[in-house]
Amino acid sequence: MEYINKKIKYPLYSSRAFDMYFHGMDIGVLDIETTGLSPKNSAFILGGLVTPEEDGLNAEQFFAESPAHEHETLSEFWKTASSKDILITFNGQHFDLPFMKERAGGMIDSFPYHLDLYQVVKKFSPIRKFLPNLKQKTIEDFLGLWQYRKDEISGGESVELYYRYLNGKNQDIKEKILLHNHDDIVQLYRLLKVLEKTEIHKAMFHMGFPVKSPAPAAPYLIIEKIDIKSDQLRITGRQHRDPAEYQAYEYNGNMCFINFNKADLRFSIDMPLISHSEMTLLDLEAFGFAGSELDKYPACQEGFLILEDRGETNYLEINHFVKLLIERMIKQWITDR
Repeated sequence: MEYINKKIKYPLYSSRAFDMYFHGMDIGVLDIETTGLSPKNSAFILGGLVTPEEDGLNAEQFFAESPAHEHETLSEFWKTASSKDILITFNGQHFDLPFMKERAGGMIDSFPYHLDLYQVVKKFSPIRKFLPNLKQKTIEDFLGLWQYRKDEISGGESVELYYRYLNGKNQDIKEKILLHNHDDIVQLYRLLKVLEKTEIHKAMFHMGFPVKSPAPAAPYLIIEKIDIKSDQLRITGRQHRDPAEYQAYEYNGNMCFINFNKADLRFSIDMPLISHSEMTLLDLEAFGFAGSELDKYPACQEGFLILEDRGETNYLEINHFVKLLIERMIKQWITDR
């Protein structure tokens, strides 16, 4: 196995919406190279990871010098990638992550929170309607990022080059493979700006988002589903690190069922809602959130948060409330106990 590490001067991405969900979290932008699409018949040959740091980007690559080094290379790559709070990929939901899991042979049992930019654009962006396709390079071109890319090969050509490299160990061939992967991960970090052309709050509502307490040994939670019914708000997800065991049947004196299960790493929260005049409301005052950050939203009125109004869902406000609620619960009931 060969490990390659490069520092890149590049301004870090930031936006109000992105920072609301991911500020202060350790981010890894991930892309892999393989000898084919099927993990049953193909091998992992190269893993690339870009991490934003204070002075720019840190690009790491783990290269299998031969098929005999696949397990060692994948193991070292996953050790680094799994330490991140968030993994960002392009179509990693259907390729990178399941491919690695199967090739790892039981070594990978769970993933950190995963943000798949391809899925966000495909499901929650209007640009999908006028672009010829949603390939990474097509979106790069749309955003004016093409000039940053130096490699000129495709993923398929990378496979062919790898087999040629195995036959002769030609360093120029290896450099082309590494450059292709390097440009993919760095460009993917630059591609974060495409989130500004998506309905990001709607995407996070449906795809989930992480909640991490700054306190040491506090649970790191991944919200997977938010359900709104006429009389109940239900939040469910998994505990990824430092799981807690906790149950409660009230919150701030109000009926509310909270269950953190350490055995199966799941958690759920059920809270009562109010239906009134085609609106679904949450009583912020009753749950101790009056005068909070939520007051800035027009959907917050007279101590109530309007979750739905005549069929329209206030995704930003719901997500923000869920994030604040869970952060407060972790602090009050777990880290401060």
